[in-house]
Amino acid sequence: MNLFFDKRVIGEKRAALALCAMILLLVIFNPFNKTTESMLLSSLLILVSTVPFFIWKRKKNRDVVVMGVFFYGFFHLVGYGFSGFIAHEAATLISSGNISDVSDSSENTAKILVIAHLLIVFSGLVILQTFFQNSKPEKGQKRKPKESMTAYRFVVVLCVFFTAVEFFRVAGIPPFSSIEGIIFAMVSFFAYMYLFYFVFYLNYGGWPTKILAILGCLIIRGSLLSFSMMAPYAEVGLILVLISMQKGRIPITLPALLLMGFIVYQPMKGTIRSMQDSGGFGFAESIATGFEVIGDDTYLTLIDIATMRIDYNLLLASMVDNIGVTNEDDYIGWKGYENVSYVLIPRIFWRDKPQDNFGNEWAVQAGWLGKNDRFTSYNLPWLPQMYLSFGITGIIVGSFLIAVGLFLLERYYWTITPDAWTFAMAYSIIRAIIHLESDFVLAFGVAIKVILIDICIRIIKNLLTERKKNKGKFRPPIYGLEKIN
Repeated sequence: MNLFFDKRVIGEKRAALALCAMILLLVIFNPFNKTTESMLLSSLLILVSTVPFFIWKRKKNRDVVVMGVFFYGFFHLVGYGFSGFIAHEAATLISSGNISDVSDSSENTAKILVIAHLLIVFSGLVILQTFFQNSKPEKGQKRKPKESMTAYRFVVVLCVFFTAVEFFRVAGIPPFSSIEGIIFAMVSFFAYMYLFYFVFYLNYGGWPTKILAILGCLIIRGSLLSFSMMAPYAEVGLILVLISMQKGRIPITLPALLLMGFIVYQPMKGTIRSMQDSGGFGFAESIATGFEVIGDDTYLTLIDIATMRIDYNLLLASMVDNIGVTNEDDYIGWKGYENVSYVLIPRIFWRDKPQDNFGNEWAVQAGWLGKNDRFTSYNLPWLPQMYLSFGITGIIVGSFLIAVGLFLLERYYWTITPDAWTFAMAYSIIRAIIHLESDFVLAFGVAIKVILIDICIRIIKNLLTERKKNKGKFRPPIYGLEKIN
């Protein structure tokens, strides 16, 4: 492996300076009265979370390596690192359940568990990359990205078609209203990632084309269902950031805008949703009322309430405080992973397939949600789910398994050819990984379905290729995990 790579990434120094400045300001002028030990652990957690960037940077072929491993670290940097500097005094007044109050020692223990988890995952990844190097190294030669104006024009038409179908589907117009939501979401998102390869990776078209591509992707990701939904905007924004970094440029403006939008919108999201989705009010009136609700809040209160939504360290600390302390039977074992056995079966073939409501069911049973609250979705990220299932042993074993999973994904799917197909496949899997805040089965199910679709299509392609070579005679081809050319 190439341990030293002297080409710099544009914006690297600026991003490093901003990161260090934020950590120093939070440590020296922390307005939330966090303990010194807690702040030092949060700082260490943030630094460990950046390790994937340096793993990626030393790769000679990093321009074709999709930054899925980097996002895994970034998720923990935000959800466990920076959020660990904040004490949720205002947010706990409007929350319910055991999560509202945890001890300092449990919070520090949770941060140590996260640091240990990341160290195991990233060191395991480096070891696997060292001992299982690619059998076909690049040898310093760069492959030119594949371009095709015909494919570009075709995918533009396809994306316009999918956008129109989504509009009619949401409007409830037959026969579009009967289209299966999950399957359509996967196929349409793949088409837009195919388009993103040309528009953002190869830089086809100008800003009008890019803006239209972004708007179309937001529509097929569900923004038409409700303008109060943040997930489509977060998904598309993060993917654009990852594409920019893959091309060697670390953006500052887009992440800053996403952060500011989140801090302002999250505290008033409940008001907007209740007015727009349930009350029948218009978008402008809902937004205006939302700003009135937060008008008297200080910026610290806004940060307090907003970051409560993404403070997964608080959830893990509350588990350390309550789960397995007096009774080992508190750990639920494999119950949280039961749905893995049937997650790959499409609902179109199994109409009575059980819904994956594990997060809500557990939160209601444990008292994190109200006893009769069977509607609120409850996010149970991978790390707390490991601890809830098997305690510290679950985190250790699960960390090694995640290291293997990330290694395989980066080897076979996050290192693109580069062409539009492998690019679209890579970012379709990234979309599943973006939802690390969801329990493992949900993210795993989407990722595996994308991979199976890819394998099936490659098998069919190889069969047709072999048939053509043998002049119509069928011979079973030898196929593996090679990319489509």
